[in-house]
Amino acid sequence: MISFLERNFTNLVTMTSFIYCILGLVLIFFKSPKADVYAPYRKSKWLLAAGMWMTSINIWIWLATFNGLWTRENAWVASYDTILFYLIGICFTFAFGSLTDYTYISRQRCKITAIKFGATAFIALIAMVDALAAYRQILLIVALLGVIELCAKHIIFFHRSYVQRNELLANYFSSDKKSNVRWLNISHWLFYILLAFGVFSITSGAIINWLVQFYVVAVYIYITVNFINYAKEYETLRLASTEEMIAVMNKTQSNNLSHEERKKKEEEEKAEGEEVAATSRTKKPYKEDFRDILRPRIAVWVKAKAYTHEQFTLEELASSLYTNKTYLSTFIKDEYDMNFSGWVASLRIDEAKRIMMKEPEKRLQEVAFECGFSSLAYFSSVFSKSEGISPSAWQREFSRKTDGEQ
Repeated sequence: MISFLERNFTNLVTMTSFIYCILGLVLIFFKSPKADVYAPYRKSKWLLAAGMWMTSINIWIWLATFNGLWTRENAWVASYDTILFYLIGICFTFAFGSLTDYTYISRQRCKITAIKFGATAFIALIAMVDALAAYRQILLIVALLGVIELCAKHIIFFHRSYVQRNELLANYFSSDKKSNVRWLNISHWLFYILLAFGVFSITSGAIINWLVQFYVVAVYIYITVNFINYAKEYETLRLASTEEMIAVMNKTQSNNLSHEERKKKEEEEKAEGEEVAATSRTKKPYKEDFRDILRPRIAVWVKAKAYTHEQFTLEELASSLYTNKTYLSTFIKDEYDMNFSGWVASLRIDEAKRIMMKEPEKRLQEVAFECGFSSLAYFSSVFSKSEGISPSAWQREFSRKTDGEQ
């Protein structure tokens, strides 16, 4: 069995190297929108493709240096693998970083990363000098620590950025949008597991290396498919989660106003900004009388069951209530101790329970859509999280209690 795997491993990696090249080409030839808002997305596309091509190059270098003996360790493999792992790590961390923080790729970051890469590559290469053969293993470990530092630093950044992004999405959309970016978090961890397997496979036998190749192919296919699908929601999600894009919208709207209207709008925004700044110092984000004005407006909106509309944003609701999203968001948080999407979800859950009590024979999918949920799966997830029981179980429990009372 092992001898079969060893004999055929070169055929396997030759095939997988072509798969990586093809996946990179799929990304490059995928036509993403040309709008300026997609600039970070396009950068990420090229970076992901480059990372996959470097993985293919890594295989071809291995094929060129492989001596056919699995029992004999080749120090050059550890050296160039460390260098290429660093480059692949840069490509993927920069790609994922740019998708969660649109300012991630900066000149300063690129400069610092280039210096660190240069130092890591230099150490990995001088480790192969015969005069330093006695220190080769130590130098290669030091070079590997450079790769680990790159990954560790990005893990910390990505976690903070991903959590912040989810909070912004939850406080902007009425329904769940976190599922649209969940693939990023999954891909992020799958990639680091991939790197760890890659390092481990340097000194491993054929069995481990076969498994690693299958894993890498699966991860790269997952990333490619989800990245392409992400294009559909990218603009909407970016618009919701960055003040930069909100500013772009305001600027566009402002350009359509007359000079007098624009001047009046600027004065109102300036006065509003001064008011928010002044009240924030007293830890009151809006005037007390504004709370009294907003509360009945929301009550009317809730009574009309406008929350059952499938999708709307914080900004759209604020506009319909003749207020702004800052006041509305803070009001919801203070009044209900929830973010925007959580508050809307709670209203929809209450409505769902009313429908299930009134019409117990109604299908759950119909209940979900009637209450404004985009799918039965999302409805079940939110309901279970809120009530500690699935909607179908809740429905059965209610029917049982009703029958018992009769």
